[in-house]
Amino acid sequence: MTPRPHRSLLAAAAASIVLLIALAAPAAAAGPKVSVIARGLDNPRGLAVDAWGRVYVATAGKGGPAGYGTTGKIVVIGNGHKHTFKGGLPSIISPEGDVSGPVNVAVRDGRVYGVVGGGPQDVNKRFGTLLRVSPDRSRILADIAGYQLTDPDPTDLDVPANPTESNPYGVAALKHGRVLVTDAAGNDLLLVKPNGVVQTVARFPNEIISTNSLPASFGVPPGLMFPAEAVPTSVAVGPDGYWYVGELKGFPFAAGTSRIWRIAPWARDVTCDPTATSGPCTLFMDGFTSVVGIAWHGKTLYVVEIVKSGVANFFGGIDSVGALWKIRNGTKTELAPGRLTLPGGVAVGRTGTIYVTNQSVSVGGGEVLKIRP
Repeated sequence: MTPRPHRSLLAAAAASIVLLIALAAPAAAAGPKVSVIARGLDNPRGLAVDAWGRVYVATAGKGGPAGYGTTGKIVVIGNGHKHTFKGGLPSIISPEGDVSGPVNVAVRDGRVYGVVGGGPQDVNKRFGTLLRVSPDRSRILADIAGYQLTDPDPTDLDVPANPTESNPYGVAALKHGRVLVTDAAGNDLLLVKPNGVVQTVARFPNEIISTNSLPASFGVPPGLMFPAEAVPTSVAVGPDGYWYVGELKGFPFAAGTSRIWRIAPWARDVTCDPTATSGPCTLFMDGFTSVVGIAWHGKTLYVVEIVKSGVANFFGGIDSVGALWKIRNGTKTELAPGRLTLPGGVAVGRTGTIYVTNQSVSVGGGEVLKIRP
């Protein structure tokens, strides 16, 4: 059976692996200053910053009795205080330890949007959806999982085949109430209109990847080549108005194989081509590993990798150190190297302060870090 990395994107093996506790220490004088602004979170994933500097965090929760519960939340941090913006959201833990629930959040023009990852809609209809969220209610703006039933994934590698599987993950809010969503199972970028209508913007191709970097515990001989799904996890609007998508890259999870795509706002139902030099979807930058979050600040792009050496090493209990990269004029610089453990997302405030979720597969040990470059 072909492993499906998006199912265990952030939580597989969490119950059996003791996570490293990487509380931020004072930064060296020449490096960025790192501090913890929130602790005690349950599986914190994506986050966003509003115009007033408040940080919104999607926490997938800790499930409940028999695995399912309503422990998912969107938490807001402001003026040194943390409180629940909206609780009671669905959360489920699979028998393998995977946690699904609120996985991302976007804020724009006073509107708060939440993405709930894949899960059984017969248990809770908010799984696999984009929500419009307020403290008083959460309204389904778009049924992403339902849409994917009509828009099967042509790159699906599941055995048995499962081309209509959905796991919405990344989100970016646009003008006029439109919202972008990446589906990590559908391998596509979607546009949601204010009335909830969903359109496919772009599809991301598979790539042939070597098994040489897999830990021996996988039992896969080195030297083999496998097609790997893109697994798009993140989306952000660039300073040029184009839409940028980061991918994690599926099995065999080789380091350096994750890509970031640049997509024209007018693109609809296009298939991205890594060799294209023009057109609606082109390759912006490659050479990344297990990307789970991207954010622009001016002409600088920040990229978070959940495991710098590749998620296979996390699954194998070998490594859980993530990375935050600053990309400016095509140059990559790592910020706070070695300071992140399984980070889950990144956002940047107006003044350039960076926020990263840390310990993103931890129940009760999740954090939000503030990083001043």
